[in-house]
Amino acid sequence: MKPFGIIGIVIIVAAVVALLNSFFIVDQRQQSLVLQVGRAVEAYNEPGSPEPEAGLKFKIPFIQSVVTYDRRNLGLDVDEIEIFASNQEQLIVDAFVRWQISDPLAFYQRLGTQREAQSQLNRFTESAIRNALGQQLPEEIISGQRSELMDTIRENLGESIAGRGIDIIDVRIKRVDLPADVSQRVFDRMEATRSQEAEQIRAEGEERAKLVRAEAERERTVLLAEARRESEQIRGEGDAKRNEIYATAYEQDAEFFRFQRALIACEIAFDARDKDTDASRTEPTRIVLAPGNLGLCDEFIEQARRNGTPRR
Repeated sequence: MKPFGIIGIVIIVAAVVALLNSFFIVDQRQQSLVLQVGRAVEAYNEPGSPEPEAGLKFKIPFIQSVVTYDRRNLGLDVDEIEIFASNQEQLIVDAFVRWQISDPLAFYQRLGTQREAQSQLNRFTESAIRNALGQQLPEEIISGQRSELMDTIRENLGESIAGRGIDIIDVRIKRVDLPADVSQRVFDRMEATRSQEAEQIRAEGEERAKLVRAEAERERTVLLAEARRESEQIRGEGDAKRNEIYATAYEQDAEFFRFQRALIACEIAFDARDKDTDASRTEPTRIVLAPGNLGLCDEFIEQARRNGTPRR
């Protein structure tokens, strides 16, 4: 084969290789960093970019290279951590971290690879957990303050990892174990604390109940007094109105008024004697005077008794 033919084939092959190395594809789930002689010159599809930059991209062959990182949220299971609470009791903690590469250039300059990033994250997370939980009692870690502690750990971890192109999304404690002897002591303390809180709540409730009952009794006394006063006032007004009506009627016809009152007294007397049968049989009944000094004779009353019910 002629030398020129060999050179032509080499040139064609080199051109094809150069062409193939001139393009690269950025996946929508990834972000790419273009390096030129070890220095970053371009970044594609970074988190927070205004528009997605995934697709076919161009680079200078043999001079520029591409480093690809994951654009999604990443997870890291932290190794078991043995810590001592504020009372020097031992705890075994399992945790996980959700994180994201937010600045690929800073990430490349400070960490280089995701494996190195996970290694440093593991160390920083362990330190943040020790600092946060080492100031708490075991019962506080196990029960009520878990959410606040997670926020503190996440903030401390974010400050420790700052400048490395990483955003800490979340930190969660999956499990907190106590040695057997420590578990019983912690349980006893928690039980005693809850019992004390329950007694305090009951005492406050009793005190509040006494205040409510006293207030209700005071309101009841006031209402009864006002009701009695109002009823006496109404009764007095009624009596006054009654007397006024009697007086008016008396002034119109005094004789008829006396006769009417006599009939009422007669009716009352008959009712009283009907209840006492023996007395009504032995004693004659004498009735009041009617107008003009008219009287009702005893014979009429005796006849009424013989006929049955007394007449009124």
